[in-house]
Amino acid sequence: EFTFVSVIMEVVYTLHDMSNSDIKYLNDSSVVTRLVYGDTSFLFTGDAPVEVEEEILSSGVHLQSNVLKVGHHGSKYSSSLGFFQAVDPEYAVIQVGEGNSFNHPHRLIMKRLEGFGMEVYRNDEIGDVEIRSDGSKVWVE
Repeated sequence: EFTFVSVIMEVVYTLHDMSNSDIKYLNDSSVVTRLVYGDTSFLFTGDAPVEVEEEILSSGVHLQSNVLKVGHHGSKYSSSLGFFQAVDPEYAVIQVGEGNSFNHPHRLIMKRLEGFGMEVYRNDEIGDVEIRSDGSKVWVE
């Protein structure tokens, strides 16, 4: 955990030292962080796959956040139902390149996001996504 004046950056994952680990898939070592400012929070998931999400969930760490940076560009290998339930965000941001060869975000993930009723912002559709907080609320600019 790092504190900058009134902002706290929590390292949610990795949960253990991976320096001597034989990592088969680089995404398995994605750093997941939660930024807390006042009563608001943002969860940044990197490219963490479902297996990492499950490890995070089983650790019992607090994940609820106002904003979720959707994992792995909206790939079907990330963003499990249980993970979305634990985070329970108002806003979801998908960082994805327009016309990418992986066809991200996956339609299953988009349906899952729609099912939660959160506002979804994709930079392949609208360009830069800027979300601000005053510590009490968050808004999209």
